[in-house]
Amino acid sequence: MRIVVRASDARIVREAQAQLSAAGVETLALAGPARQAPDGEDIAIIPGGQDASIAEALMASGAPPLACLSGLRWASPPPRGLGASSIFAGAVSLDAPPKLLAAQMEAWIRVAVAEEERTRRGATASALRVAPPQSPEPRRLKALYIGAPSSMFLALERALAEQDGLVAAAFSSYAGFDHLHDEPFDAVVLNGAQDAQTAISLCAALRRNATLYHLPTMVVVASGDTDTAKAAIDRGASAVATVNAPTGASLGWLFEAVRRERRRRAAEHDICALRDLMGDARTGLWRRGAFDAHLARLAADHHASGRPLSLAVLRVLPAHGARAPAEEVWRKGFTEVASLAARLMRDADCGVTLGGDLIAIALPAANLKSAKRTAERVASVAECTAFASGDGGAGPLVFEQSAVELQPGESGAGMLARALRAIEVEQIPA
Repeated sequence: MRIVVRASDARIVREAQAQLSAAGVETLALAGPARQAPDGEDIAIIPGGQDASIAEALMASGAPPLACLSGLRWASPPPRGLGASSIFAGAVSLDAPPKLLAAQMEAWIRVAVAEEERTRRGATASALRVAPPQSPEPRRLKALYIGAPSSMFLALERALAEQDGLVAAAFSSYAGFDHLHDEPFDAVVLNGAQDAQTAISLCAALRRNATLYHLPTMVVVASGDTDTAKAAIDRGASAVATVNAPTGASLGWLFEAVRRERRRRAAEHDICALRDLMGDARTGLWRRGAFDAHLARLAADHHASGRPLSLAVLRVLPAHGARAPAEEVWRKGFTEVASLAARLMRDADCGVTLGGDLIAIALPAANLKSAKRTAERVASVAECTAFASGDGGAGPLVFEQSAVELQPGESGAGMLARALRAIEVEQIPA
């Protein structure tokens, strides 16, 4: 993604760029009034959030960035609450530990891509005269506190009560996981002041759970316990607070993570619902006609924005020397592989089956390397699964893979044809 740091003061721009660079985020620095970035702009960061006029000019331009973020200091988080700023999509903490800043940027990129894809899928659905999906009912703000009682529980309870939210409590990790699997929460707070190892282990376990991976998490540590604080950040915590110390900044950043996660969930709910309306219920992939229409829109949009678009194609074959299964058995097994592919790609990606042995996956705002990685992930997981060959045996599968990136002037159909030719397959008729 093309990330641009902007401010009227060149010194502030350089400092912010250095902080982002330390977090592994490559940026372009532009000082002075808002002007067009030479190679395009996907995410804009305004250090300090003071130059609102720059943000307003960017968002009102003919080619606005996907998101305009305010770059703040950890001690000065955005206001609490669920309401979004009218100018900035959200904020990042420029002086946060590099790993936390990198995670914030990665999360905002994910939100921006999902929201753009929601708009695009809505346009494709409208063109195909598909009725839009129903939006989910607003959900009350809710957090879970796990661990021994402490003053943090009361601070958390007061902060959520101000937003008409509530806090549930579990005093053991086992009870906490039961809560997390039984009902949805906007955030979890882990008290590691008395039992740091359990809190860190639980924080890491959340990152290994597909359902809870993005759950905003705050870890409470004992005074002076910098090792646990670092370990929490390394394991994906959104914020760290010190017991019996002021919690305003930490709670402010926890609220920011909650707002961001709510935006992601809303966008991904809509894009998944639109996929289902234009898709095949058996596989979770798109129907061919809808996929072709959306791929054409993807190509046109990415030409206009300058963002990369990539596509992966996988051809599913019985392993060399394996007995060819019966047609009905193959069809059932291929459907299972297609369903697996649908679960392994990003929600913002779109896939389709072509004929009886091909799967194509389009990846918006992703380069060739991302397409290759997605194809390898699908192939490596699917090759490890048993494929029923009919009479109690199991036949192994192999995958031929092809990945391409959109070239200047290329159409979506041309891109797909080029990917198919790479594995010696002629264009599959719609």
